[in-house]
Amino acid sequence: MVDVALKSVSFRYNSKQSLVLNGTTLFVEHGEFVGLLGPNGSGKTTMLRIIAGLFPVSDGEVKVCGMNPLKIGRKKLAKIVGFVTQDFIPIYDYTVKQIVLSGRLPYAKTFFSTWTDKDLEAVKEALRKVDAERFIERSFHSLSTGEQKRVAMARILAQNTPVILLDEPTAHLDPGHVVEIKNVLAHLHKEGKTIIAAFHDVNIASELCTRIVFMKSGKILFDGPPEKIITEKTLELIYDTKFHVIKNPETGKLIVVY
Repeated sequence: MVDVALKSVSFRYNSKQSLVLNGTTLFVEHGEFVGLLGPNGSGKTTMLRIIAGLFPVSDGEVKVCGMNPLKIGRKKLAKIVGFVTQDFIPIYDYTVKQIVLSGRLPYAKTFFSTWTDKDLEAVKEALRKVDAERFIERSFHSLSTGEQKRVAMARILAQNTPVILLDEPTAHLDPGHVVEIKNVLAHLHKEGKTIIAAFHDVNIASELCTRIVFMKSGKILFDGPPEKIITEKTLELIYDTKFHVIKNPETGKLIVVY
């Protein structure tokens, strides 16, 4: 079953700009973990925002679980797609508990509904998974950038959607917490979630993803399993620099050196 489908999608932010996505076609099957890789400005984040229903396309068709994300209600869409943005900074000084509880809004009967025990337990469990339960009563703005990233991830875990979109999920994290987030993502994949994530770190994408999509200048140039698509030639074409690709003797996963 196809969870996400983009057919000949083109997009520009305004009529004076060039296309950010240019005739992009991508089909993501249920349960896949797809990594979007490419240099800055290649269209990775824009693609995620379009799938999340944040932008209308200039041309082409977008479907999420068979529906146009712009034509279904926001509450219904929020039960299908969770999006961890790279720049999640709330305007107001909410506590961590309030931030993560907002992931439960799609399940509330009304905006002013009282939170249930199920909601509160979902919040605690989500925070436990990202090692952030001790921050539950802290102000979100008082946290470090890496801690904020983990809370944003917890919010999406509490939202419990079948499709998860992630924009640089391991950015600004120290090595220990990168490992924790990788473990969370690996667990979500085992649970059958469909995950599409933009990465700058090729090694993390290679380790986690079942499929890699290389983008450049708004187009998909290469698409396939990591072990076949991550090559020195491919990387040099995408990033315009030299790379060495070796195999981890313990895991068999590819390691990229540059």
